[in-house]
Amino acid sequence: MQIIEKTYKGFVPSYPIDRFCDVNRALFIDIETTGLKKETTSLYLIGCGFYTREGFETKLFFADSTSEENLILEEFASFVKDYTHLFHFNGLKFDIPYLEYKAGLYGQCPLFTGIEQIDVYKLCKPLRYLLFPESMRQKAIEAFLQIEREDMYSGGELIEVYKSYEITKSPDDLNLLVTHNREDVLGMHLIMPILSYIDFKDAPLDYIGYTINEYKDYSGCTCEEVIFDYSTTLKFPRSFTARTESMYVRASASDGRIAIRLPLYTNDMKIFFDNYRDYFYLPEEDTAILKSAAMGLPKERYHKATKETCYTRVSGKFLKQPSDLFTPVVKAAYKDKKNYFCFPDSFNEKAADEFGRQLINVFFSMKKHLSLPL
Repeated sequence: MQIIEKTYKGFVPSYPIDRFCDVNRALFIDIETTGLKKETTSLYLIGCGFYTREGFETKLFFADSTSEENLILEEFASFVKDYTHLFHFNGLKFDIPYLEYKAGLYGQCPLFTGIEQIDVYKLCKPLRYLLFPESMRQKAIEAFLQIEREDMYSGGELIEVYKSYEITKSPDDLNLLVTHNREDVLGMHLIMPILSYIDFKDAPLDYIGYTINEYKDYSGCTCEEVIFDYSTTLKFPRSFTARTESMYVRASASDGRIAIRLPLYTNDMKIFFDNYRDYFYLPEEDTAILKSAAMGLPKERYHKATKETCYTRVSGKFLKQPSDLFTPVVKAAYKDKKNYFCFPDSFNEKAADEFGRQLINVFFSMKKHLSLPL
């Protein structure tokens, strides 16, 4: 077996690790195996990264053959005891169970007793539809943050390279294997600033104003949209854009400006009344009126209102809203989950900050890559 070390001088935490633990007790890990199924595959590399006075150091425990699997586990078990917090990327699903299984297989003590697990992937999951609608793999995050790699391979692609190395002991093969793992470990240190976007969920937004913009849709029809402008003191590593089917957000890393674009709807809407038992519905007028107002009308003109028919129609321009922040709330139909409000009549600048916050938080609550009912 080999222990391969490299120091990246001057590298300091790129995100406040002390939010989790003492920086000197934080260990980043990533493993390489000959497959995913722990019962039938072998562990051949355990990569570690940690901070020192000189910078960020990587320490790789490499098995020259699968027969040395137990040796690298023993060395790692001794090394990891000096750390209180383990950082990994999706390690709770793969790396940690794999290592614990292998340790048990060789009669070793549990590796991570008393060590807290920090799964960077799990921490990033709320960003799935804000920043990474296609993929949230580590390399996708690195690409978003413009982190360059020398390694161009995946762990799966390197399985055959390792099998070849076992036979030939080729330095070129060794370099490919080591480079991939080392850059995965280094990459975890480098992608930590992505966690600053998590703070966007609760960061205050300051309303600046709005503009109305005309545009042509795909059929060439003239449409209108409202662009709300906000500012935030939160610092982003990079500017970004995000969208649902009915909202577009642009955030600037340079000045903290946030623009949120929403389409204006002009189709008729309905205001539904809660106390429907106090109303009659007039079919000819397609509206509901209080029972007291129906006095003197022929009985054939009206009948008891239901939840679905207890409304009055409104015309104008409307915007979607995630809640009932602006009133009166209007809908297309009673069972429609989408809430709207009359714009600009019902818009209240005092509630504009909260409106922007609710719109942004739509992304943090999305379960799939479709627009939510705002």
